[in-house]
Parts: sequence; structure tokens; C-alpha cells
Amino acid sequence: MKDIEELSKMVAKLLSEAIKSKTSAKHAELPPPGSTFTWNFADGFREVTRPSLIDPTILTGIDNQKSRFYFNIERFLSGAPSHDVLLWWERGSGKSSLVRSLPLVFTEQKMALVSVTEEQIPNFPRLMEALVGDERRWVVYLDDLSFESPGGHYRELKSILEGGVEERPENTVMVVTSNRRHLTVETFADEREIHPGESVAELVSLADRFGLSLGFYTFDESTYLEAVKKHLDTLGLSRKAGKWQPEAIRWAMARGIRSGRTAKQFAVEWSGVVGAKGNQPR
Repeated sequence: MKDIEELSKMVAKLLSEAIKSKTSAKHAELPPPGSTFTWNFADGFREVTRPSLIDPTILTGIDNQKSRFYFNIERFLSGAPSHDVLLWWERGSGKSSLVRSLPLVFTEQKMALVSVTEEQIPNFPRLMEALVGDERRWVVYLDDLSFESPGGHYRELKSILEGGVEERPENTVMVVTSNRRHLTVETFADEREIHPGESVAELVSLADRFGLSLGFYTFDESTYLEAVKKHLDTLGLSRKAGKWQPEAIRWAMARGIRSGRTAKQFAVEWSGVVGAKGNQPR
């Protein structure tokens, strides 16, 4: 009898500790105060104390995309109907920069930005559970997303966006950037398939779940030079930069693309040339 009593006490103690551990873990999931975070299943929320934010005025050549994106986010923050967003196509054209400008644009609203990697997609239900009821409006951000095939995380994300049995918290919106229009590698349909159209439908089915899909394209020469000038202005070089335009054009040609990223890289390079008083290495 004594052994049974001791065993009962031990079991009760273990259950009590398990409940305390579960409660602590649940409370640890709750988002802390702040506005910019990263999140993963193992560590939970980590506040970004030095966020890499982008001044929206420096974003060039994407006025239409910027206007439509901000309008959608403004609706989301006000509680009005809004879309999950896919920003796609050309590399270095301002997709990620546009997202990183949000905290500087919507300074008065209770908005929070949380960055999540592709590897965490299976853990999204845990993240969403943590955000339920929080007073902030959460922009859940996946950068540079790309899938080799429409399986695994691809299908999981489809279900999270639309089609799953569990409703997402109303205080969340998904923003994804990708260099691929439909987020996955696209090839010609296998001629041996009886219904090749079904494969095509599956390939585009994830991108279709984003209500707002915005393409970003290579700059023309004048837009590229405008972007370079803005970056030179930011560096305080516009009045002493010299004849930088021909060099900026050559710089873009060497990299095979005219983009916001290329413009910024040239401005940084040219600041070194100016600092060296024109002694550009050959």
C-alpha cells in the first residue's frame, strides 16, 4: 500500500511538472513587445533590434507597384478586406526593399513585421496560434521563396493561404517575394501525361492563392540613372560625383541588368572613386 501511495505521488508530481512546462512553453510563444521580428519553431520570436529598413522615397521605377502594395497594407491595417501579396520576377528590382519600407511608411499603426524562412512553413500553425488575439496587425514575410517542384512545403503553404480547415487569424497577412512568377520551376508538360493541363494547373495553383500579385521588371536606362542619382544623393555625392553617367551605364552592362540593386552598388563604388579623387583602378 505504501509503495502504491508513493507511486501515486510520483505520478502526480510528474503530471504537475508537465503541465507547468506546457504552460511555460505556451506563454513563451506569445510575441513580445516590438515591431520587427524573426521567428522559428525552436527559438520562437526574436526581436530585430537593428532592422534593415528602406526609405520609401529612394525606391525608383516601381511607383505603380508601391502604390498598390501600400494601399493593400493600409486596408489590412484598418481591418478592411485585403489580400495576401506575391511580389515576383526580376532580381534586385525592389521586391524585398518594398516590404522593408513598411515600418517607415505606417508609423502610426500597430503593425508588426515578422520574417520567416521556407523551412518554417510546416510550423506556421504554431506561429499563427501565437498571433491570435494580439492587438498588432502582423505582416508575415517570406523572402526569396522558390520551390523545385509542387510538393512538400509548396502544398503546405497552399493550405495555409487558402483551402485548409483552420481559419487564419484575422490580424495576419502574408507577403511573399520570389524571382519566379509562380514560385516554382516551370518546364514543358510531359507528353506522356494523359492530362498535361492538370500539371500546369498544379504549378500555378499556389500563386493563384495570392489576391494581389505584382511583377517587378528590369529598368530602362533613364530609370536606372535616376535610381543611381538617388543613391548618390543619399551618400552626399550628387554635387561632386563628376561625370558618373557613362560609368554607371558600363557598370550595369557588366552585370547584365539595370536594377535598383545595381544602381546602389554602383553608387557605393563611385563613392570610392570620388574618395580616391578619380583614381579608379583599371
